[in-house]
Amino acid sequence: MAITSAALRYRRLQQEAPEWALLRARNAGLIVAVVQDYFPPERRVRPAAEVIAELDVDLDLLRETGAELESSATAYVASWVSAGYLIRRPGDTRGSETLAPSAAALNAAAMVHGIEAPQRAASASRLGSITANLISLQRDSDPDAETRLELLEAERAAVERRIEEVHSGEFTVLDPESARERVVEALTLADEVPVDFARVRTAIEALSRDLRAKILDDSAEGGATLGNVFRGVDLLAESEAGRSVNGFYDVILDAEQSARVQEAITAILSRDFAAALTAQERIALRTLLSRLEDEAATVRQTMLLLSRSLRHFVLSRQYEEHRRLRQLIQRCQSMAVQVSALHRPEKAMDLQLTRIGMQIRSLAALKLHNPGDGQVPTDFQCHENDAVDFEELAAVARESDIDFDELRENVLSTLARADGPVTAGRVLGDHPATQGLASIVGLMVLGAEHGHTDPTATERVALEQRSVTIPTITFAHGDFQDHR
Repeated sequence: MAITSAALRYRRLQQEAPEWALLRARNAGLIVAVVQDYFPPERRVRPAAEVIAELDVDLDLLRETGAELESSATAYVASWVSAGYLIRRPGDTRGSETLAPSAAALNAAAMVHGIEAPQRAASASRLGSITANLISLQRDSDPDAETRLELLEAERAAVERRIEEVHSGEFTVLDPESARERVVEALTLADEVPVDFARVRTAIEALSRDLRAKILDDSAEGGATLGNVFRGVDLLAESEAGRSVNGFYDVILDAEQSARVQEAITAILSRDFAAALTAQERIALRTLLSRLEDEAATVRQTMLLLSRSLRHFVLSRQYEEHRRLRQLIQRCQSMAVQVSALHRPEKAMDLQLTRIGMQIRSLAALKLHNPGDGQVPTDFQCHENDAVDFEELAAVARESDIDFDELRENVLSTLARADGPVTAGRVLGDHPATQGLASIVGLMVLGAEHGHTDPTATERVALEQRSVTIPTITFAHGDFQDHR
């Protein structure tokens, strides 16, 4: 059998697949260790600064053991991002970045783990899972009602036999070794989910870029894509990757099913055979549901954000500016091709370019700002606190504000000696204006709030060296009844 096509295909994968490049990289062991230890299942996304700081420390420890590591942590991370082993994304805060392993890196790490801890023998649990899936597929895909009913009745008969065995007390309990085997099989299948989600997330991001490129294209396909987005069609959610994410997310968030799975996990951990599980296996089983929910929520949130961004890109008419820029670039490229037939790139041209307003300088000419330059070198002079004179403070407060309490008492005192209403002029005649013009203003305020002001009539009141004409303000008995 000819193997030409297979050899060529694998040769192409050897050159293009990041997994293959990672496993044959010089520092493959370091990369796999970083992916496994720095990005555990419960923390697939981490701040880039935090990862680089930890890697700096670990690189120093590795160098002490004799390992030849010539680059810094920052350089290693940058090269791994460029090679497709790590994915760098913007963080939640401005200027921050996050790092996450790519699907290729997770897949390569799983391969290495399989080499380090291979499956020792054929697993009966794995065979049972395969058999159950095939029987379920046979039943659910059968369009014939008769044969489908036969399968369902056979399943019901098997369940009834097991119920009778439990009633009679002659049922068989799974032995500890087989039970542990099933737990390991379930955890192995669960470990493949993050790799699938990373691959789906990469596919969704690539699809988002492709949709933007189609929108900028003037072809019929680009117009159809633009029209779908205008009509509110979520192209990312309706893609194959989007449907798989939404399907998994709906299943994992089903309250009844999630509660049932959590009850099963709690019951399994209470069994006697659970003591034979390793601490890592028990933790993985206990946090299985929450990890699957986090993985699904992260990918679905990414899909929703990209969908909103794409719709905003269209509805805000930003695509028109990008399309115009693309047309200008293509026009320049076309003109460059035409000119290349007449002028070689190395030919000198009698052309003088006008300098732009931006000044370009070397990075070596920049100087770092030292915050210490703005510090005051001298010490502050301390003064001892003096005793507080409350009478002086009261006098200052009196000068800065109108003493309404004194004015109110003056009005009440004048009313007490009078038979009827009194004017503001009579109040000032009985009680001089201790605050000058402020006392007159205070009486006018009290008259507006509690007394009666006649703007058509005026009266003249005297101060120390001058007199002031004010509207006639009258105070009567009972005006300050609520303020005594």
